[in-house]
Amino acid sequence: MALHEEKQANRPHARRGHTVLVTGATGFLGRHVLQALRVLEPETHICVLVRNPAEWQKLDWTAALGPVDLIEGGVTGDDAWLRDPRLNGLGGILHLAAIVRHARRDPQDMYETNVQGLLRLVRLAGKHQCRIVFSSTSGTVACFNRAGKVALEDAPYVDQTVKNWPYYDSKIQAEKQARLLAAELGVLLTVVRPPVMLGPGDHRFRSSGNVIKHLQRKFPFLIHGGMHFIDVRDAATALVRALRHPAARPVYHLGGTATSIEVFFRMLQEVSGVPAPTRVIPQGLAWSLATVAEEATARLPQKRKSPLPDPVVIEMAGHWWDIQSRYAESELGYKSRPPYQTLADTVLWLRENHPALRT
Repeated sequence: MALHEEKQANRPHARRGHTVLVTGATGFLGRHVLQALRVLEPETHICVLVRNPAEWQKLDWTAALGPVDLIEGGVTGDDAWLRDPRLNGLGGILHLAAIVRHARRDPQDMYETNVQGLLRLVRLAGKHQCRIVFSSTSGTVACFNRAGKVALEDAPYVDQTVKNWPYYDSKIQAEKQARLLAAELGVLLTVVRPPVMLGPGDHRFRSSGNVIKHLQRKFPFLIHGGMHFIDVRDAATALVRALRHPAARPVYHLGGTATSIEVFFRMLQEVSGVPAPTRVIPQGLAWSLATVAEEATARLPQKRKSPLPDPVVIEMAGHWWDIQSRYAESELGYKSRPPYQTLADTVLWLRENHPALRT
């Protein structure tokens, strides 16, 4: 039976009212997953894995979640937390933790966290015989050299296309190795692949970085390429439902709005009132400018950030990203809300919360 067609009905799944462990809980997606858990599963006992409990307490949105158990630790490093008695009766794991960095320099920590961190959580799921839902990325299968191509759940990995981009390569390695380990341990692993996630509540100002730069008019130019985004709130609900589905599939795609970079920024212009960049230059020229700027700033006596995107970002931007799902809507109730609503909510939240954008 093909991987994307397999339904593993006779395997352990998250049990209502039992403990659910969430990694990456302090991030943008983590915030919305915890809120979705509270709405969809109010009886569930939630444990969150955090490296620094004091930092968790400083976040202004955590108090509204109600009782949550903080387990101090990380997906890498010391593993003493794995024996925490509060994990007894663990009924499911939502693994969201990752390092997202689009650059080639110093990739070791990214591979350690994104690959070995996932394997640690699969072993924990094996110990407790519970399901693990892993938030991966559409970039493992949906990165194309031209527009018009689409990846479904059974699409092959785009290994050769992304091999020089450590973030996407690490996610491919994570998926492959975790699938083998899960099969060995008898663990039900469900991989959910979203594209770029936008929406309100990006308190770290990372996923919405391009929107922030647009609002600050910091884009000197655009290049021809693709953009695919969904609303983080829709992704969060789908992840929780994947954890609860009694016969979840090995892979779900969360498709949304796939368009060109130029159209994306025109959409942003419509909802924000900030004019979109009008200068569109060839990718090769953009890459050369970015490379020169990166090398120049690296030679400065003080550590400075290049005013242009990392060359890896330029390489990625010249590609097209489009995924579709056969199953997410019917089995997880997933539906991508209108793109203008997502963009308008993103802009409104940033203008109310970003220090440089408050009006």
